[in-house]
Amino acid sequence: RCIQVVHKLLCYQKKCRVRLHYTWRELWSALINLLKFLMSNETVLLAKHNIFTLALMIVNLFNMFITYGDTFLPTPSSYDELYYEIIRMHQSFDNLYSMVLRLSTNAGQWKEAASKVTHALVNIRAIINHFNPKIESYAAVNHISQLSEEQVLEVVRANYDTLTLKLQDGLDQYERYSEQHKEAAFFKELVRSISTNVRRNLAFHTLSQEVLLKEFSTIS
Repeated sequence: RCIQVVHKLLCYQKKCRVRLHYTWRELWSALINLLKFLMSNETVLLAKHNIFTLALMIVNLFNMFITYGDTFLPTPSSYDELYYEIIRMHQSFDNLYSMVLRLSTNAGQWKEAASKVTHALVNIRAIINHFNPKIESYAAVNHISQLSEEQVLEVVRANYDTLTLKLQDGLDQYERYSEQHKEAAFFKELVRSISTNVRRNLAFHTLSQEVLLKEFSTIS
């Protein structure tokens, strides 16, 4: 549900050109850690769940950023940081690709589901395979054992023009949420908890409308 909510928010931002001044790296890091969790617990989880549905949703969130990020990320440097994060965490994406490729080439029950993730990774792998050799070359030429973030970003910015990505359809489409009866109690309690938290932490009579709205935007 959380991943679906994030996806719908990104679709709204893309459609309405809303640029949130948010530390997007925190979201990217959380998504990659979730992928790591799925991979490290593959055997246990696959015994009960189709983890590839969730993996596909996570990969497609990154594809949303790659394809449409220029319409909703706050600054051009945010787009550079997206590429930096993908390159920095390339091993996680490489491991995911190896896992889904292994299962998509077998005649097991996960063949089709894993194949979808394999195809969805095409642009992420293109980014990794395009920039990593250039970063290694930059380090070798300049005799640097480990590049700083700014040096990696410099390589990224200098090599955008030669990067080729594939257009992926349907990234901004989603199914309308239909609440299940068993979820109603959970969401009712969640809304009540949020409402109580707001009342407890905000003194309405001392806040102007502008300040109040700013306070709402930072509630955790």
